[in-house]
Amino acid sequence: MSENKTKLNGLHYVTGVIILALAIFWLFFAFKNTPLSYNEMMKKAKTYAEKGQVAFAAEEYKKLLRLYPENYDMHLNLAELYEKINETNQAKVEYIMAIRLGHKHRTEAYTKLAKIYCRENKYSIAEDVIKDIKKTKDKTALEAIGNIYFDWGETLKATDRPNAIRKFKEAGKYYKKARNKSEKLALNNIAGLYADIADELLGSKKHEEAVEVLKLSLDYRDNALARYKLAKIYEKRHSEQKALEEYSKVFKTDPGFAGKNSYITLLLKKAGEAKAQGDKIKAEYYYRKAKKLDSGLDVPLNPDNSILFSLVATKVNEDLENDLLVPGITFKLINITPDIIDNLRVKVVFLRNEKPISTQVFTIADKENALKGDSESPEINAYSNAPVKHVYDEHNLRVQIYISHYSPDKWKLFRNIRVIRGRKPVRIKEV
Repeated sequence: MSENKTKLNGLHYVTGVIILALAIFWLFFAFKNTPLSYNEMMKKAKTYAEKGQVAFAAEEYKKLLRLYPENYDMHLNLAELYEKINETNQAKVEYIMAIRLGHKHRTEAYTKLAKIYCRENKYSIAEDVIKDIKKTKDKTALEAIGNIYFDWGETLKATDRPNAIRKFKEAGKYYKKARNKSEKLALNNIAGLYADIADELLGSKKHEEAVEVLKLSLDYRDNALARYKLAKIYEKRHSEQKALEEYSKVFKTDPGFAGKNSYITLLLKKAGEAKAQGDKIKAEYYYRKAKKLDSGLDVPLNPDNSILFSLVATKVNEDLENDLLVPGITFKLINITPDIIDNLRVKVVFLRNEKPISTQVFTIADKENALKGDSESPEINAYSNAPVKHVYDEHNLRVQIYISHYSPDKWKLFRNIRVIRGRKPVRIKEV
């Protein structure tokens, strides 16, 4: 009996040892194959993803989500994996789950979900997705929003130019906030679309409408293309002075803009007209402008001609009560050379019946306030210091403009302007 009891105890002991060994063995493998922490589980999932084992990675993320269902990064990472294997519907679900977690300062789920809809050409839905993050200050998100509107604009360019312009404007707005270089590309698209609309209107002989469209382009942002188009329209319609003004602005806005030959051709034409009319100074001005655009241009230049006179208006103020009138003049001087002028004075002499009645001297440029090359002076306003008596009498009124580049002054008669006065607005005749 005692022997049997001893055997039974031994059997229980052996059984206990076996069970303990099996428990230790099971625990060893269980802990060996199961990550002990969140970080280790995350690392395992990422390792699978990096190796391209997407299915295994997705399974690991699902395990993590069962443990941490409100983890933003888990949903985001799982959504990205679904995108890699073209499971876009599943990806959408995970991005939406991430968005619903309410991480207002995390914008990736919004922009990535919106991009899926963009790829599906569902831009209106994409726009609805990003509406809650439009006020973000995150530059990456702002750039992503800009990209959405830019791509939307690209899809509309061929079929709906006005709407495409609106989308590119939105893109430019967000690129600007993000300080992204793509803003310039958006602006170029806007200018190009306005120009295309203008060309279409010109093809239908709707010149005024085309001009208005180009002005809308300039109202949004000054650009060389719109100004060039305007210049061509004005030139074709014989508004050559307006054309010259627009051409000038073209190359101030963008010195490298193509199309200089059109500007040069018009400048040479105007120079030839001025020369034929005996206005050597104005001819010189146009020649120098053309030469500046093309240094290899062979044009007749006179180095002594550096100043162009620009008459703004003449005026006669009448004092009927005292039976007096006062002649006046407003003009500007333009430096038509590329060189600085640092010594220029003007003498304005008013004459009645060929006799001087008033003289005034103005300093236009000196060492401290030089007149830069290819620039104009401020407007100069001068009125006679001596009023003329008898308002209703006929008066032979003239204004003589003298200039001097020297100290002391060496005056040279520059302009002799006759004012023909009547009871109607003053007519001006330059001789």
